[in-house]
Amino acid sequence: MAIVTHHHLLLRELRYAAPARVRVWKGGATLKSGGVAVELREGESFTVPPFVRFSCLAHPRLSPGMTRPAVWSLALEEQSPADMERAADASKPHARRLAAAIFDDPCGDWSAARIARLWALTPARLRALLFAEGESLRSLVREQRVAWALARLARMADAGADFAGAGFVSAAAMARACQDVIGLPPEIAGRALSLLSAAPSQPAALRQDDAARRPRYRPYF
Repeated sequence: MAIVTHHHLLLRELRYAAPARVRVWKGGATLKSGGVAVELREGESFTVPPFVRFSCLAHPRLSPGMTRPAVWSLALEEQSPADMERAADASKPHARRLAAAIFDDPCGDWSAARIARLWALTPARLRALLFAEGESLRSLVREQRVAWALARLARMADAGADFAGAGFVSAAAMARACQDVIGLPPEIAGRALSLLSAAPSQPAALRQDDAARRPRYRPYF
């Protein structure tokens, strides 16, 4: 699936520990980071370097009597080439390392005590390292759980996602986090997640037969 919107949709403060490729399939999108903006037209893509904060404004194509929706997808690169690493935010190595771990296991126990044991340091030292990088453990966990959910929503392949899979205690908690972290209105987050998580499971043979007939994306924003 991909993000489909019939109106302008702004998602802010996005950040991934891996390179994030944004591709526009229909309409257009504007990516911004700091004072720099990149305009993407239909068929174009751009890869955001690792751990760089960016916003994405999707804008449909407007014409007299008709609105063509904006459709865009997001895919994380498995490898980060040298040029991407040179462009990455290198000022926060501990936060990036932790963000990658949280993203890989959003349902995990990300308490300071557990992370400190894994990293062979004290909880106080862990918090001090994050503080020196302008980060907090609670905010980082919440951010990366939202990032995981958005990545599932915005990739082209069908992907089930729900609040439990993202590490949240309820759908309402996830909707609030989506609003607080990336500016996604709760009603839109709830509608999108309900479409994904409510898809009934089918036998493998039926899924394969239906694959050619199913659209690669469906509008839900």
